[in-house]
Amino acid sequence: MSEIENLKNIVEDIDERLEDKDTVRELVMKSSRAVRRISKTVIQDIHQGKETRENLQEAVKEVSKIKSIIEDHPELYHSGFLRNGFQEFAEAHILWSIYNEEEPKSPEELDITPSSYVLGMADVVGELRRMILDELTEGNIERAQELHQKMEKIKNMLMGFDYPNAILPIKNKQDVARNLVEKTRGDITNSTRNERLREKMDEVMEELD
Repeated sequence: MSEIENLKNIVEDIDERLEDKDTVRELVMKSSRAVRRISKTVIQDIHQGKETRENLQEAVKEVSKIKSIIEDHPELYHSGFLRNGFQEFAEAHILWSIYNEEEPKSPEELDITPSSYVLGMADVVGELRRMILDELTEGNIERAQELHQKMEKIKNMLMGFDYPNAILPIKNKQDVARNLVEKTRGDITNSTRNERLREKMDEVMEELD
């Protein structure tokens, strides 16, 4: 029976480790949800012109918390639920960097995976389009053009990635980015034409007066 007793000890040890891993997983999922929530708030605040540094720092603390929690379970670092949180965090950080004209940090500096960083960067394209449309509504065509240039540069960087989805599921985001850049270029062109037309009409009205 010694072999059975030995097997029982092995099984009990495995069960203990799995229970510990499950506990860690629950804690990580909770923190990941917090990171996503805070990051979404940062993005919304940027669009509304609010101060975002404090919320961004809160997200940084949550990410650091995740790193410490999974120290003994590094395999969780690449889990799907963590990637979603990291992706949202990367998007918020990169958008914040562009908006404040500050140097963005690397994925290593942010304690997130490189793939999450790239996927988050891809989502920044849509947020820049949103900014551009707001600028066009306010008649700030020059600012819209500046943001579009950055938008296009990010799209070009994204197009340089060519890997299977198992490595980096980027192809759909590349297509979306390409379409958004072209669509936004058309919006800027139309706004520029409308602005020139208004200017000419103003000139005609001044001459008539």
